[in-house]
Amino acid sequence: MKPLGEWVTGLKRSQISFTFLHFPWRIFVQFFIIQVISFNILFIGLFFSQLASLKWAALFFCGSVLVSLSTAFFFTQPIHRIYLKILKLSHKKAMKEWQPEADDLTEEEVGEFSALEKGLNKIQKKLKKRKEQLYQEREETQAFMTSVQEGLVSISKNEKITFFNSRFATLFLDSGQMAQEQIFLTDVFRDPVAYNAFRKVLTEGKSVKIELQMETKIDNSNRYFLLSLSPLRKGKTNELYGMIGLFHDISDIKKTDQIRIDFVGNASHELRTPLTSVKGYIETLKADFVSGNLAQTSNFLQIISRNVDRLIDLVNDLLTISTLESHPQVRFAVINPMQLSHLVVSDLMILAQAKNQKVFIHSEIEEFRADPEKVDQVLRNLVTNAIKYIPENKDIHVTWGRDADGAAVLKVKDNGPGIPKEHHDRLFERFYRIDKGRSRDRGGTGLGLAIVKHIVLAHGGRIELRSEVGKGAEFLCYFPQDKMLGLGPGH
Repeated sequence: MKPLGEWVTGLKRSQISFTFLHFPWRIFVQFFIIQVISFNILFIGLFFSQLASLKWAALFFCGSVLVSLSTAFFFTQPIHRIYLKILKLSHKKAMKEWQPEADDLTEEEVGEFSALEKGLNKIQKKLKKRKEQLYQEREETQAFMTSVQEGLVSISKNEKITFFNSRFATLFLDSGQMAQEQIFLTDVFRDPVAYNAFRKVLTEGKSVKIELQMETKIDNSNRYFLLSLSPLRKGKTNELYGMIGLFHDISDIKKTDQIRIDFVGNASHELRTPLTSVKGYIETLKADFVSGNLAQTSNFLQIISRNVDRLIDLVNDLLTISTLESHPQVRFAVINPMQLSHLVVSDLMILAQAKNQKVFIHSEIEEFRADPEKVDQVLRNLVTNAIKYIPENKDIHVTWGRDADGAAVLKVKDNGPGIPKEHHDRLFERFYRIDKGRSRDRGGTGLGLAIVKHIVLAHGGRIELRSEVGKGAEFLCYFPQDKMLGLGPGH
């Protein structure tokens, strides 16, 4: 055991004050008093006849006090040090001033104090290990929750939001709510359908899965969510103490489903229209043959032939898109843009002349590498669309150039009525038409721009539309000239 003086000098001043404050003075005083009384009783019993000598009595009393103080301190010190360790285990903040040289506070003690010390050391090591595990699990859980792309929120039984990840905050919280210390369910969800779903889980303790449309903070837009709500229960008592909600954004899935529905509807209509016409005229021809009236036979056969050609074009375009989506084969070769443009425009000139339209060709590049057949199809579809959809006496400009990255750029621009902005995102979908009634009267399959988009993507490029109502439309197709694409003809 360390002497008192060495133990005191080994501590800092702040540690001395902390030690003095948390010293077990009650035990020390009781032990001291008991020893003083015991010594004096012993003195009286042994030296009762000499009590008349005040000198001996005072001297013995002072000696008994010193001995009692010393023994009381050294017997109380192990209790004090074990008390400090218990305080350190139970209340870390209270022990910030206490930093002993070693963890084994009673390493020199034996007997019960040593066993108690070892027991406390084991508890301390277990608590430290468990704390490290809990801290690691908490960090991993928070990292996982933050990285989840779906909105995640945890709510207590009194409807207080106890946790949310960044995605949830982006979807439903504004800057003012983020600054609040406490956020409740009613502060975020005013929609009765969503709120009642949360309340049902908190009151009945059953999981709920619901699909709903909700307003979000992302451009104040409405988005579709698959909301999954699950109760949280204590492990042993199974008592409900909260719930967790997962917001799975299905807006893109809904959009894709709508595109699929529109495609099926449009494709069915496009196929049904010529088939109905063919069937109608065939029935008329059958009746005419029976009656011997063959005056309109030639005209009817021409109409049937025209509708069959329309069906063939439609099926061919569908097969083209399917091929481009599944197995896009691009055979690179050197293309002369002026030569290709003159060839395409000369084939379409009869259509432009019928509407008194002019087509101008300009090129700032002499050649580039791409698939000649597919680029021909791109240019042909874009110029054909321009001729069909702009009024008479308008102009069409075909321009070739390069962008800052060296990609070949095809621009087809007209000075027609323009395309409203709300149609820009969907214009390249299959069968999508701006004016469904009038567009079918102009012929075509409704797949031209979809084919153009897939061809450009197959080349690793992109397509852009620049248009405003009343200011014409401009389509830009980018064909990258990366060295990896320059594989030569036949590849």
